[in-house]
Amino acid sequence: MLQTIQKVSIIGAGNVASQLAQELASNGIQIVSVTSKSNESASILAEVLNCAVIADIAQIPPSDLVLVCVGDDAIQEVIAQIPTQQAVAYTSGSVEIKSIATRQNLGVFYPLQTFSKTRKVEMFEVPFLIEANNTHFAQALFDLAWKISKNVQFMNSEQRKKIHVGAVIVNNFTNHLVYLADQYFKENELDWKILQPLLKETLAKLETTTPYDAQTGPARRNDQEIIEKHLLMLNGNTKEIYQLMSESILKTYSNKIQND
Repeated sequence: MLQTIQKVSIIGAGNVASQLAQELASNGIQIVSVTSKSNESASILAEVLNCAVIADIAQIPPSDLVLVCVGDDAIQEVIAQIPTQQAVAYTSGSVEIKSIATRQNLGVFYPLQTFSKTRKVEMFEVPFLIEANNTHFAQALFDLAWKISKNVQFMNSEQRKKIHVGAVIVNNFTNHLVYLADQYFKENELDWKILQPLLKETLAKLETTTPYDAQTGPARRNDQEIIEKHLLMLNGNTKEIYQLMSESILKTYSNKIQND
């Protein structure tokens, strides 16, 4: 029976694998090996971790855990190559555990955060969502996550998938909106960084205010004159998104606007 996880092998050498592996190593976990489809990336990460590079997944040395940090579309294929006696967890927010071929110890070790190699995440604050096909392995994964974060929760696949949808909206869509603003500013020879204090306050405000109450702007006020002027200044996808977002905000606050 698996009690504690002390030795971990990593599959993947991208943003998630790199930060998780280094954080685990900094907190007393031995990283045994790194495996990646990119030998160069694996070698770079393995040098940082002072561990072995294993080219063949089937040859991963015995570990307490093989942590699979690859894209969602590759998870099933990768896990199928790992020796069945190895305990395995993967880091996806949307792949259901029942979709993976079963083994004695199979789990999910999902950090709810966006990762980049060029920016270190404060892992202590990152929510880790844990699931496994048995209670002992679930507790072992929980304890492992607790070494690097104090925000760890058990979460089943259905709950995790719904949270992942919200995460995409909050993170990926927000970032894309900033990208569109950046492109619009470039077209007009302006620097989007002038918006950074506004963006920081937008997020900071949500720590003490609900998203509903925090909403401001022309659509929130039902200021059709300003909305129309803005639409005339935009084109393409940015114009369509501005209009769609404005309509959504207007619909959200329609009753309140009537009563203001």
